[in-house]
Amino acid sequence: MQKPFLYTFLFLLLTCSFIQAQFPDPFQEPEQSQILGGAGVTWIDGQSYTTLTLAPDIAIGKFGMGIYLQLLFDNENSLKLREDEYKDGAGILRAIRYLRLGQKYDSYYFRVGSLDRASLGNGFLVWNYNNASNYEKRKMGLTADVDFDFAGFETVWSSVGTSNMRGANVFIRPLKLGNVNAPVLDKLRIYSTYVRDSQVSAGTTVAGTDSLASLSAYGFGADLFWLDFPFIKSSIYGDYSKFENYGDGQAVGINLIFPEFIGLFGLAAKFERRFLGGQFIPGLFGPLYELYRQTGLLDQNSGFIEQRMGIFDQLQSAEKAQGYFGQLSGHVINRIRLMGSFQKLNGIDNSGILHLEASAPNLIPLFELRAYYDKAGINGIKDARTLDANSLLTAEVGYQVNSFLFMTMLYRWHWRELQNDAGEGTGVFKPVERIEPRLTLRYNF
Repeated sequence: MQKPFLYTFLFLLLTCSFIQAQFPDPFQEPEQSQILGGAGVTWIDGQSYTTLTLAPDIAIGKFGMGIYLQLLFDNENSLKLREDEYKDGAGILRAIRYLRLGQKYDSYYFRVGSLDRASLGNGFLVWNYNNASNYEKRKMGLTADVDFDFAGFETVWSSVGTSNMRGANVFIRPLKLGNVNAPVLDKLRIYSTYVRDSQVSAGTTVAGTDSLASLSAYGFGADLFWLDFPFIKSSIYGDYSKFENYGDGQAVGINLIFPEFIGLFGLAAKFERRFLGGQFIPGLFGPLYELYRQTGLLDQNSGFIEQRMGIFDQLQSAEKAQGYFGQLSGHVINRIRLMGSFQKLNGIDNSGILHLEASAPNLIPLFELRAYYDKAGINGIKDARTLDANSLLTAEVGYQVNSFLFMTMLYRWHWRELQNDAGEGTGVFKPVERIEPRLTLRYNF
């Protein structure tokens, strides 16, 4: 074990001064049932489609369901139905945005459908994973978490019924298992994580490549929830992980939550110090993982097929380094909800990774604002604001015309796999800009 890791972890244990989100997340929006339906026009790569959308969102007690059924009719081809989003894989099941029971960090939580912000343990291997970065081929994923107090588990499966990314985190609280009366220390949690993906592109060749290989990683760690009061909650943790046939890394972190401060704001903060050996990438199974597990990309301007480093090549070339990860999330007077995180390796160019989410449903009268942004390969401010092969973006602005009618503009930057004449995937991905102005009917209940 590297000495800087050991010394830092011991220091945190002794000082206990600074979320592991085993506590309620102040970023999370209040549950609300509503029915959305709308009509409009969508532009995809400059081609226009007439769009009909039905999107109910139901929350009843611990149960929740979201549907997003969208039909696109080609305006340049006799209003022919565009079937791309419902071909292959999950097919029409992609219209099921999610089915869930409970919320993340409840004593039990199950979700089927689109996964976003899926994490295991303290996120050293699986962090904010998103299975819908290829929007038109979004997967039917699964998460299942159970906490029996003395022990429990967390799981994530990117695509049910496949050998795509699957992971589990199993934990125990040993003092509770032994029924030992030890306040604070009885919340010590020891856990082990395992992740495997058996269908990762095996090289850097692009069009025509269908060679797949398995990637697996394991880890273990411990965390201590030393503060748990209504007004403040905090934990510290340490992690060790390794990729099979590649390198390993360690991290220590500290978390803090102010769930609510006299109704003005809620805040969650996290800081993590990382000590990485060569051939190791922390949080690899993250929001951009589904892009990186495929190697082919198509340049949006020239149509030139560029070769891109696959997952295995990225691991092979990862340098020994130290770095940091920081995250803030919360709300301001329940009108603005923000989440932002950034990670960087010291002395390694283009190693910055940014994640941003913002929601302001009632900050400005009659307007609703939402945005989600992920970007990797950051070396400076210019990189952070540039949409390229390392980016995902969704932004939405809505204007309330009356109690039930909204004018909405949605912009989405995502990725689509190109197909050959037989309708089969080529392994080559193309960036897609999608613009959707529409009129939306909404009824809250």
